[in-house]
Amino acid sequence: MLELYEAKEWFDKLSKGACTYNALYGYWREQLFERVMRLFVWESDVEQKEIEQRLIIAGHCGITKIPRDKELTAMFGSFFGVTKYFDEFKNYTVHCPIYAGTRTIGKDVAIISNNAERNPVLPLIHHYAQLMAHAEVTFLNILINARDNSGIPIVSTERQKQAVLQYQGKKFNGQYSAIADPGALGVNYTQQTSLNSSLYKEMWETRNNILKDFYTDIGIKAAFEKQSNTIDAEVRSNDSLLLLNIKDMLEYRKRGCDAVNTLYGTNWSVKVSDEINYKLELAGPAEEVERDV
Repeated sequence: MLELYEAKEWFDKLSKGACTYNALYGYWREQLFERVMRLFVWESDVEQKEIEQRLIIAGHCGITKIPRDKELTAMFGSFFGVTKYFDEFKNYTVHCPIYAGTRTIGKDVAIISNNAERNPVLPLIHHYAQLMAHAEVTFLNILINARDNSGIPIVSTERQKQAVLQYQGKKFNGQYSAIADPGALGVNYTQQTSLNSSLYKEMWETRNNILKDFYTDIGIKAAFEKQSNTIDAEVRSNDSLLLLNIKDMLEYRKRGCDAVNTLYGTNWSVKVSDEINYKLELAGPAEEVERDV
């Protein structure tokens, strides 16, 4: 019973601030992060989340062993050691909560990259979490303001302010209420944009399109994307571009597996998750996508 009571208190506390930009940004940042983590399936000695977290956050990770530890460990790290290229290095510093050290690439550490440029996915997640949070805050405010289309209150005293805030709090919770305080007399309202059914629909479609664009940017076509008004050449061109990102990410994960297997005699492998449904006319069934990628 105590757990149920504590859970209720937690939900009650959460609901009060759940409609703010900060709350929704945090929600979508974690949601999009998890969705990217599930794009690939690893067969490895290290937990998938440990590898993917480092690739998403840093764009690369090192697979190595801690001294006197037989297990392989995925670690954050940074490159150093001069070569003839600016973006290629000989050495890699590794660190985790219990160890830090330097390694020679190909000798005592194998590098896995997120893509050809070793770019992380985190900035993309941050960008779309911002857009999703703003879209949902706007949609929620449209719903709440529809309960009372009187406009934005303009107050001149603290007493008026408190009376209006109390009324708006009840409106937010869907309660019937009225401003009964005589001190609130004289409150003026500035009319806002008129609300109609098309506005709700447009805002919700905007929200869904932002989420669809996130998947498109990482190379996944949304199953609900319509192409009935698109000519075949445009469809095929778009599909080719669509595969570039996820193809690149898979290719460099496979190269990382090869580096680990060569260095440590393991049998690591990685593939695109079976749950991803491309719906591409160019690639055909999901099995063909994985083989071609």
